Amino acid sequence: MSEPTTSTTTPAASTAEDRAIDALTRILDAAIAPDMLEAQQLILRRLATSGDLFPSRVPPPLNITQVGGYLNLIQDDAVMRAQVLAATLGVAGPNPTPGFDPVLPPLYLTTRLNDRPTGPAQASIPVSVQVRNDVAEAFDAARAALHAQGATLPVLSAVRPLPPAGIGMLPPTDLLPYLGRVLELSPASALVDPATDALALGQEGGAGPQTVVARVLDTAAPDAGTVPSVAWSLWDCDATACTQTTVTDRFVRLAPVLAAAGWYAPDPGAPTSSGVPGAWNRFTNTTGLVAGVTRFGDELALLWSAGQVSASSVREKVGAVWDGTAFVGA
Repeated sequence: MSEPTTSTTTPAASTAEDRAIDALTRILDAAIAPDMLEAQQLILRRLATSGDLFPSRVPPPLNITQVGGYLNLIQDDAVMRAQVLAATLGVAGPNPTPGFDPVLPPLYLTTRLNDRPTGPAQASIPVSVQVRNDVAEAFDAARAALHAQGATLPVLSAVRPLPPAGIGMLPPTDLLPYLGRVLELSPASALVDPATDALALGQEGGAGPQTVVARVLDTAAPDAGTVPSVAWSLWDCDATACTQTTVTDRFVRLAPVLAAAGWYAPDPGAPTSSGVPGAWNRFTNTTGLVAGVTRFGDELALLWSAGQVSASSVREKVGAVWDGTAFVGA
């Protein structure tokens, strides 16, 4: 009596839908035509952002009122509403899929190692800093000029990430940092101990405008000898007040060096306390911005993708126009 044979073939798909998906998968696997390859990429993108890869922990709505309640929860996010409606109706969602923009912005962020002089402030100074690629060369030149004189430029940030959108998330009023147009110096590098701080704020000889300076820390630098030792009246601050102390040392004025790279700052004024130090560490780059012409949305599109902008609260400000001082009118 012969033994029964065991089939090693894979069972056929149990439904017509499964068989259709199997056939589509085989076609896409063997695709070489450009349009089919694009279809492959689109399917993979949809799988990567699909909301049904994991079972929902929210019970399915029982009536149209509950459906409306779910939609009200995401009323401030137009992209998510479109995705939810598409999933509910069983049709394709927004295209291009959010997070997979087919065209990248013309500009990008490039990373530079930061200046981190020794001292108490070093722990708070980022190891690296990101700058826009179109200003990176000028930024490097400014730092090189300071390094040649023995000074440093500890930076806190040269661009801020876009703030997220959501219920109760209002768009920021100061928009320049999100365009990579604000250079923030390390706030802990000044106003603490004028005798040793890498940066300082004060007046040469105790008179004149408030000036941001960088201390010559490397006296062996090629051009350090060109920086004279001068008496400065420098600020140091605590939680309640700020006072000026006379310090005689070599300091490099930052304003002319950074201005050559496109970064400017108004007179910072005198600080009042460590909690209210003023804007001494803020330099802005407004090169190329034309008053009454330049739109914030156009500037955003140079650096951030459409998906990133749509997921941020700054999307409410895309219509703002540069007035010579700020983006207004959105």
